[in-house]
Amino acid sequence: MKLLTRLVRAWTGWIVSWPRLVLAIALVTSVASIAFTISKMEIITDQLELIRKDHPLIALSDKLDPFNVETRRRFDVVIEAPTPSEAVSFANELARRIVADPSNFQNIFYRIDPEPFKSYQLLYLDEPELLELGDKIDANSKLIRSLAAKPELLNFLRLINQEIASRTVEELFTGFLDETPEEGASQPFDLGFLVATLEGMSNYLRGQSTFTSPWASMLKGSSWDPDIESHFWAGNKRYLLAFVIPKRTPGEMVITADSLKQLRNHLRELRLSFPGVKAGVTGQEALNNDEMSSVLEDMSVATWLSMLGVFILLVIFRRSFRRPLLQTLSLAVGLSWSFGCATAVVGHLNMISIVFAPLLCGLGVDSGIHWFSRLEEEERRSGSRMASVIKVVNERSGPGIILAGLGTTVAFLPFLLTGFRGLMELGLITGMGILLNLFADFSVLPALTTLLGGKPRKDNSSGAPRTHDLIRITPGRARWVLAGAAILSVFCALSAGRVWFDLNPLRLQTANAESVVWGKSLIDNSKRSTIFINSFAASPEEAEAKAKEFKALPSVSEIESVFSLLPENQEKKIPILRSIQPNIPEFSPVVLESNGSDAKVLTDILERIRFKLQDDQAKRWGAEQSIIDQMIRARSLAEEIVKNIQSSPDAMERLFEYRLRFTEDLIGKWDLLRKGSNASPMRIEDLPVVLKSWFYQQGTYLLRIFPRESVWEEHALTRFVQEVRKVDPQVVGDPVSLHVFATAFKEACIRASVYAVFAVVALLLIMFRDVRLTLLALVPLVLGSLWTVGIMGVVGIQFNLANSIFMPLVVGAGVEYAVIILSRWREGRMLPGHLPFSTGKGVVLAALTTTVGFGALMISHHRGIFSLGFVAWAGSLCVLLSAVIILPAILAGMAPRKPEEI
Repeated sequence: MKLLTRLVRAWTGWIVSWPRLVLAIALVTSVASIAFTISKMEIITDQLELIRKDHPLIALSDKLDPFNVETRRRFDVVIEAPTPSEAVSFANELARRIVADPSNFQNIFYRIDPEPFKSYQLLYLDEPELLELGDKIDANSKLIRSLAAKPELLNFLRLINQEIASRTVEELFTGFLDETPEEGASQPFDLGFLVATLEGMSNYLRGQSTFTSPWASMLKGSSWDPDIESHFWAGNKRYLLAFVIPKRTPGEMVITADSLKQLRNHLRELRLSFPGVKAGVTGQEALNNDEMSSVLEDMSVATWLSMLGVFILLVIFRRSFRRPLLQTLSLAVGLSWSFGCATAVVGHLNMISIVFAPLLCGLGVDSGIHWFSRLEEEERRSGSRMASVIKVVNERSGPGIILAGLGTTVAFLPFLLTGFRGLMELGLITGMGILLNLFADFSVLPALTTLLGGKPRKDNSSGAPRTHDLIRITPGRARWVLAGAAILSVFCALSAGRVWFDLNPLRLQTANAESVVWGKSLIDNSKRSTIFINSFAASPEEAEAKAKEFKALPSVSEIESVFSLLPENQEKKIPILRSIQPNIPEFSPVVLESNGSDAKVLTDILERIRFKLQDDQAKRWGAEQSIIDQMIRARSLAEEIVKNIQSSPDAMERLFEYRLRFTEDLIGKWDLLRKGSNASPMRIEDLPVVLKSWFYQQGTYLLRIFPRESVWEEHALTRFVQEVRKVDPQVVGDPVSLHVFATAFKEACIRASVYAVFAVVALLLIMFRDVRLTLLALVPLVLGSLWTVGIMGVVGIQFNLANSIFMPLVVGAGVEYAVIILSRWREGRMLPGHLPFSTGKGVVLAALTTTVGFGALMISHHRGIFSLGFVAWAGSLCVLLSAVIILPAILAGMAPRKPEEI
């Protein structure tokens, strides 16, 4: 302690002798630090990189690189539309824009080219669906063969009209109403494909350019459409997924932020052209971007808010603007140095270390507060010139203030021992920041005070200088205070039992962030997870064996591999296709020409169809309600089309365009059916190269294992990862990374807290050389921590991936306040149960500024950062109360110390 006192004395003599030089150096280095930070600082968001650089999972994850490496950092666009065809149209237009914007995007994946699959698409239908398809083709064989001779719209409608006319009303609507129909008996005539055709025609005549094939309705229901099936769907075709690969922007803190902003601009503009469509961006990369962008903005506001709050508190307590301004300038210099040092030593911030600036605003100002509080006391005692007063303050209180600052630093530096990169960087940056702020308060602040601090404020009252007390507790009152503290501690201990670790990262992010909203919507409405685990196999046999083991796990829903891309049960489906083949004729090509009489022909056919579809007659014969609804819809559409043809001047042109597209689609669909019915079994070699590359590369097979439950919940995530790892310990993927990150973070926070306590105890023992004072210094820490966790239990806040670092913060604050008070006690100028006003004022002001610094985090929209701010804010207040009330109450029962010689 005496050595430290001599060093401080020598340093102070140089500072007060050369204040202008000190301030010039501080100004130059501060500006250089800020410029260096702006040009070089980056942000990292990868969870594995936050654990440690050499983590085995990083090397394992690199094995995924050959399997479409560009899709590992992607944005997931979710499109929700009234119909699948509208979603496809939206996606097509989005893809066009993405391809035309190479400065922001590398690529987009939203569909698999159906062309290589066309010969095999029927093999992907289930066996009952193939049998149903054969029955429908057989039931409409006469219509199909007549249409094959002249495949165009007017002929199709004419044949439909004839089909309706050729059946009796009873047969048409009820299938003869047989209770037990004989084999070959007629079934009710399905008007679905007629309705689909009329709907498409009506939309086209009204100006829409989207063509929807009506044959899906006739052949397999609304889901059978190669153009629809070739896209990526979720939630039973409620959502169409598009995967956009962003362009990275070097030099930006968040390297894909510009791409995400532009993507959302494209979606916003497209929604104006597709009013019924909703679309948004989610996925891990978008979640990371939204999280980091929100936190960066919030931390910028929180830092300025912290500095403003600290300044206002200083003005209120000092009753002056000059000295609070000097201290704020010293804090600004310390923060500038801290940013520059963090950029030089670490080079980046992460989701954990990004909160260091508001923390430093609260913690870094403390040494200056204690320094100025003692300055006010000493200048009233002596009234000497300012340089002499500064020397006295630094000699008497400097070592204690430095010890308190070192205690706060030591609470963070043990983060380096956790092995968790995110915490190590937070501990290093914040620890260095506290030291740099401490250095500023013993260099910049004395220099500023020497030049601009004004004249010493001597106490001119008669008699010896008086020492005012902030707290006076008699031994009798002390017992009541300690009894109350014990009762409160018991209550908080019971409340703490309701606090647990919640490691769900979605509950931490901004609730209304687009990526969070759409991510939750996918989770709630889709049975299939958007994240999965990857496993590798060296042979087809190993891949099939692993897939079988994975599929048997209770936590696994399905497995994807190159083999799952092939149709199932092909040996059973081929005979069914061969039985369908004779009923599929070859459609003849036809050349259409626009004719002025086409409108009259079409109108006449539609009127005849309307006349025959009398829903009241169908009701009398007992037709099903679905048939009646089809009749009503068909009649309404026919009437609408007729009116449009008669009233619209460009109706003939639009009608001819629709006839061309109808013919093209008709020939294409039936040609596809004819080829598909003659398909041979599909092999891996027949898969498209792009699709095959997702699951097979250079002799390595990739398996994707999907969870049965939402892996955002810790219990489901742990069970899923542990079960899969029993089959293959070398699996990788987002669920594994999340599990490893969350588990490692929780364990690292616990270790950091333990290391911080041990480090602080060791430092106190070295500096105090007194076991009793060391134990007393831990009282505010122990009680403050217990009360804080009790408050968390009352308000329902759990430990999470953001606020778990609060314990080391409380360690630093609790030890700092105790050290300041006990250092004053060691001077022998503090009576038992008394807390001198200058010391108490410094502790209270330091605690309040720390509370402001921590509390500023509560302005964050990020719920994790908000919870950290609340917990640290509450912890700071709890530590303050235990330091200024409980510690003096304990000292009230101890014999006063004799003044130390300095």
